[in-house]
Amino acid sequence: MRSLFIALFIAFPVIIFAQPNYHEGYVLKNNGDTLRGYVNYREWAYSPSSVEFKRNKTNNEVLEFTPQTIKGFQVTGFETYVSYVGLISMNKNIFPDIPSNLDTNRQQGAIFLKQLVTGDHITLYFNNQVGKNRFFIAEKNDVPIELKYFEYYGTSKSDEVYDNLFRGQLLLLIYKYNNGDQKLIGKLEEVRFEQPDLEHIVDLINNNDPNKPVNRIGSEKRVSKIRFFGGIGANITTTKYVYLASTTGSSNGLAGETFNMNYYSLHSYTLSPKINWGIDIFTNPNVQQLIFRAELSYSYANAEFNQNINEVNGTPSAIYSFSFTQYSTSLTPQFLYNVYNTDKLKIYLDAGATLNFLSYSNNSANGSQSVLALKSFWADYPFQAGVVFNRKIEIHFTYTTYAVYTNNIYASFANQSMCLGVKYLF
Repeated sequence: MRSLFIALFIAFPVIIFAQPNYHEGYVLKNNGDTLRGYVNYREWAYSPSSVEFKRNKTNNEVLEFTPQTIKGFQVTGFETYVSYVGLISMNKNIFPDIPSNLDTNRQQGAIFLKQLVTGDHITLYFNNQVGKNRFFIAEKNDVPIELKYFEYYGTSKSDEVYDNLFRGQLLLLIYKYNNGDQKLIGKLEEVRFEQPDLEHIVDLINNNDPNKPVNRIGSEKRVSKIRFFGGIGANITTTKYVYLASTTGSSNGLAGETFNMNYYSLHSYTLSPKINWGIDIFTNPNVQQLIFRAELSYSYANAEFNQNINEVNGTPSAIYSFSFTQYSTSLTPQFLYNVYNTDKLKIYLDAGATLNFLSYSNNSANGSQSVLALKSFWADYPFQAGVVFNRKIEIHFTYTTYAVYTNNIYASFANQSMCLGVKYLF
């Protein structure tokens, strides 16, 4: 099993970057022609520098376009990008990675701008890269103009300066299209250089209803960035008991016994239901390729062991019985990646860390209450793979490595588990 996970870990980056995700769309060529076909719709954490395109979804011929070679492209029903070639700001503006003084440096560049909001008067665009967000405004049939914003440290790291010059640019548009509406100007004074704020003010300038985002690409297919789920599975828990006998002394309440250095390793198995609930948070809810998942689960395990204890001469002297029931309430933050990703079928791998909060009952040794030092908290590291059908039904297999949950130098207990389960994605 360990070799399998090592192989998957090595292959994982190759699978990630090789997986295409073609959706219907088009490319607008520089000569004005529209090239219809399929766009490789990736989960772009940062604005794409190029885009892959197929005339036919089953065709192996892939065309690659950059902002210099096309006017723009669209993934039908989801996202629209236009090309921009010109001067762009270079200052970092995402806290805390901001400059120590005003940086007005601009360079010639060619970038894709994602359309956020449009309307009768103006359109808002977005471009980002590591440490940098850019927003552009374009009036009807005009070239986009970058909104100016500078954030930097003043005399010390605790002294931040915000140059919200973009408010002045938007103020001119309010005077042009809204007759200098004083109520709207008052709202502009509170607008931050952030996507929700800028989308809202642009909607108001366009006389759009901000609560009815009909002027956003893909508004009719808009998918929530979060998703809830619930499920149940069959969980097999292997509890391993390891004992290393000592010489005369006391161990786990067995005072006065004289042992040789025999090593014991015993196993107990439990088949139990595992109930889980949780939430998924998407990087891009349309693509749903990279997902942060937080899962809360409940399960239990019954452990029972019978151990032969030998004297120094090797003659069996006693059989000690240990047993307990462990109840686990577990929280697992994890990252899930769909290595095969279509609307009807997704195949994923994920990994994370499980925080287990434990309670016990029937904790006994030889029929009496045990003094085994069983922990009430421990962590393990699960690996999971699964299949999702039609974005609703998920079947998964989870493997959890051994983790010790005793504070004892003579004996230890550790759990390893495997679970086959099903989830319903709301």
